Formats: sequence, C-alpha cells, structure tokens
Amino acid sequence: MTWKVLVESAGDQSQKMSSAIYAALHIVLSVLIPAANVLVIVILSKLLKKKRCKSYIFILNLAAADLLVGLMCIMEALDDIFDGDFDRNLFFCLLRLCFTVTPCIGSMLTLLLISLDRYLAVRMPLYYIKIMNSKCVGISLAILWVLSFFVGHIPLITPSLQHNNYTGICGLFYAAKSDYLYILCFVIFLPALVTIVCLHTAVGRIAYVHHRRIQRTRAIGALPNNHPSHSSHFKAARTVLIVIVCFTLSWGPYYITGIIQATCTSCKLVDLLKDILFVLGEANSLLNPIIYTFSCRDIRSYLYKHIICRRRKVKPQGLALVQFANIGEAAIHEDSTMAQTSGDTGQNLSIFIGNGGYCKSTS
Repeated sequence: MTWKVLVESAGDQSQKMSSAIYAALHIVLSVLIPAANVLVIVILSKLLKKKRCKSYIFILNLAAADLLVGLMCIMEALDDIFDGDFDRNLFFCLLRLCFTVTPCIGSMLTLLLISLDRYLAVRMPLYYIKIMNSKCVGISLAILWVLSFFVGHIPLITPSLQHNNYTGICGLFYAAKSDYLYILCFVIFLPALVTIVCLHTAVGRIAYVHHRRIQRTRAIGALPNNHPSHSSHFKAARTVLIVIVCFTLSWGPYYITGIIQATCTSCKLVDLLKDILFVLGEANSLLNPIIYTFSCRDIRSYLYKHIICRRRKVKPQGLALVQFANIGEAAIHEDSTMAQTSGDTGQNLSIFIGNGGYCKSTS
C-alpha cells in the first residue's frame, strides 16, 4: 500500500513538473511570437506604402495569422498555470481549441497562396499583374478566412463531433472525436501540403529552365553571367521552401501521431499530442517571421536602417579643417593682441567648421 502511495505521489509530482515546463514554454512563446510578428507587420505596412507588392500582402496575412496563434499561447499558458481550471466546461474548452486551430489553418492556407503567387509570377510574368490584382487578392483572403473559421469551428457547430464523456482535460482528442482530426488532416493539411509541394516544384523547374536559357544567351553574346531579376525568383522560391519545410516539420508530427492515435485504439499518445507536439506546432508561428526577416532583403534592409541604426548612438560629425599658412599680421588684425604677443610676422590660421558654427585658432 505504501509503495502504491509513493508511485502515485511520484506521478503527481511528475505531472506538476511537466505542467510547469509547458507553462514556461507557452509563456516564452506568448511573448516571442506576438513580438516577432508585430515587428514584421509594422515593417510590411511601411513597405506597402512605398511599393504595392502583392507578395507582401500575403506575407502580412501570414504574420497576422501567426500573431493570433501567439495570442492563443497566452491562454495555453494560463491553462497550464492554473492546472486546467478554465477547461472544466466542454464549451469553453472547444471554444479555446477552435480559436487556436482557426489561425493555424489560416497560416497553412496562406502558405498555399504564397506558393500560388510565386508560381503565377514565374509561370505567367506578363499576365501576373492582371491576374493578381487588388480585387483578386482581397477575394482570396476573404475566402481563406471564411474557410479557416468554418473548419476551425466545426466542433462547436456540429455536436456530433463532440465527446459525450468529457473528463475536464482540454485537448483535441479529449473534447472532439477523431472524425474532426480526419477533417483537419485529409481535407486541409494533406491537400494543402501536396499542392504547395507541387507548386514549389513547378516553380523551381521553370526558374531553372529560364536560368539556363539566360546563361546560354549571355554566353553566346559574351555578356556577364548575372541576372538580378532571376536571382530574386530563386531567392523567393528558396524562402518559400524553407517556410514549407519548417511548417511540415512543426505540424507534421502532430497530424501523423494524431492519425495513429485515431486508428489505434490501444495506443496512448493523447498526452504527447496535447503537450509536446502541439507546442512544436505552435513554435512554427515563431519561425515564419524569423525566416522572412532574414531571407527577405527588403524586410532585412528596413529592419537594419530604421530600427537597428536608430538605436545606435549618433556619433558627432567631424569638423572640417581649413588651414591657411603664412597669414600676415594685417590679414588677421582682429587678433592683434595675439600677434603682438607672439612677435612673429608669419602665422598659421586654422578654421574648424562644424554644425554649431566655426572656431579659429592661430599658431
């Protein structure tokens, strides 16, 4: 009996320790994710005023979706700190889960739009401006958020997807049935991921063919082997590839483990899904702004010029030195006292010119 009590006590302590660790992780994410994405949103808002680039609008939407994920991390941190006191009710648990899943879906679909935008820019450069006009961009973003909100809130809309025997532990498998995970995985995640990979592969193939043609043409004409616009296409495609890889590595384990748990009744992976893998997926909202900040030249340049440089201390500007040699006593008669004291008929006059005026010295 004593051994059983010790085991239960050790289990409770381990659970409290894990809850404290996840609470600390959620607190860190709830600070870093909003800060990083707000910074990207501010920079992109400034850049859009100077250059109406449609790609910036999609990146801005991605940052907004990731910002919402970061705000929901605050709720996750509070839930960990207060040991799930907010989740005793099924409705509030589903509401929190739906508000967390919705921006994740929005982030995923935004990556799809970014890949489609890159594909159209490379595949049909002459018609790109006509296709991706402001009206088309606005409609696509509206459809994106309507679809994200609808799919994210299906458990609240459809009672048949809710668990009847809710135990007070808030998690996707605890509050919603496995059918909802099938919807998220096979209707949203996998189709979007496959489409993104196909579009990105097509972009890489087209960009490579164009690059080879340009190299061949420049080799025939004995021209320098460089092309800035094509290099920008490669850099943009590389950035999208990095984002896709990070997204797959962040959310892929969560969905794969979720499908295994849904199909295997004897498996006990629910706690792994609720804690470790879900935190890994949320961390993707921190990686996106970091990747775009260091990969996008315009964002990196604006960050350096307008934020980093302003925090550095402004050094006093140098004084211009104008020196006149062998100036006679008559030329500087206003300094007659100094001339009489020195007793030298030939003197050197130095004039220092700065922002605050000028000063004069003789030798």
